[in-house]
Amino acid sequence: MALDTDISSPSMESYVSVDDADQYHTAFGHADWAQANTTEKEAALRRATQYLDARYTFKGEPDQPQQPLAWPRRGHPWPERRVAAATCELALRALSNPLLSDVAPLGVRQETIGPLTTVYSEGSGDGQIRYAVVDDLLRGLIAGGITTRLERA
Repeated sequence: MALDTDISSPSMESYVSVDDADQYHTAFGHADWAQANTTEKEAALRRATQYLDARYTFKGEPDQPQQPLAWPRRGHPWPERRVAAATCELALRALSNPLLSDVAPLGVRQETIGPLTTVYSEGSGDGQIRYAVVDDLLRGLIAGGITTRLERA
């Protein structure tokens, strides 16, 4: 099935077409993208769009109440270049690795030596990989901004 990127379609599946992604990756010299076939590219673009809609809360309201994806948004011209670029960046990564993964709960280990107890936390955040280029591209479009959580142990 071909990738549906028509924003008026109820079956819209990606923010970017394969042709547009090809142009983006060619401009940035991403050879890994050029080596993938069309089916792999379509799947990667779907996963990238899914990641964006699952991991980010965007400012404003959807343009149409029944649209299948978070974009377009009311008051933002479509296509939004930064959303398209973020989709392309994530799709490149999705060719070789999952963007979203199952995460085990964070582990805590402690040791007591005499009167002192030290607590070690394994990992931080929610265990998902963050993509700095995507965070930077979406800055200003995200509700509440992009934040880093600090915790005191």
